Amino acid sequence: MKNKKWWYYALWIFAILLFLPFVCVYGVYRSIINFKKTKNLLWLFAIVPLLFFGSAGVAGYVGAFTGDGNTRIEQTTSSSSSKDKDVEKESKDKASKEAQTAKKAEATKKSKAAKKAEAAKKAEAAKKAEAAKKAEAAKQAEAAKQAEAAKQAEAAKQAEAAKQAEAAKQAEAAKQAEAAKQAEAAKQAEAAKQAEAARQAEADRQAEAARQAEAARQAEADRQAQAAAQSEQNVTTASGYTRDARGRWHRPNGQYASKNEIAAAGLTW
Repeated sequence: MKNKKWWYYALWIFAILLFLPFVCVYGVYRSIINFKKTKNLLWLFAIVPLLFFGSAGVAGYVGAFTGDGNTRIEQTTSSSSSKDKDVEKESKDKASKEAQTAKKAEATKKSKAAKKAEAAKKAEAAKKAEAAKKAEAAKQAEAAKQAEAAKQAEAAKQAEAAKQAEAAKQAEAAKQAEAAKQAEAAKQAEAAKQAEAARQAEADRQAEAARQAEAARQAEADRQAQAAAQSEQNVTTASGYTRDARGRWHRPNGQYASKNEIAAAGLTW
């Protein structure tokens, strides 16, 4: 970029100094607008130097259009004034300048004091805001901690309840399984008992059938023996000899017969 000439910057400085009151008035207006939008106190602090420089510019305008004009009028109307009046005028101008300088110094001092007071106020407000922010953060952290603790306690409580419910469920299942096992054992015992009773009844029936068969067989044998004895007794009765149940032969008169008599009668001893 080509370097600018010195007179370029001089013209800009002259223009700014020439229109300084208007620039300051516009700056005050923009500061008020920005403060209403952002609520930032720095925009209000910016109004103080703008007012100061604007007031200085207005004072310069007033001095340029009134003081110099009066001087020219006085010079044209009193061209024959004495040297004492000039000295008096110079002393008055000097006193006015000194008073204006003192006034500006006082205004500057007040502006600096107000700026410091505003800065201190702003620092105090920032400190309070930071303390309030930290307190709120601590409060939120404590609330979050308590909420987390309550959440963990609730989770532990639910886990314990679920554990107890599961234990109760398992105990109930074990109880039902034990009851089913006992019922099955009782059922099997009853079935075994009934089977044993049936087997015993069958054995008794078979024994009774065997006994009855044996009794029938014995009765048949007795009947057959009796029939044989009766037949043999009928045979021996014709010769007069009889045979008792023990196989002994008797004479017709009831006395025992001898072996020779039985052989002579043709009977078997």
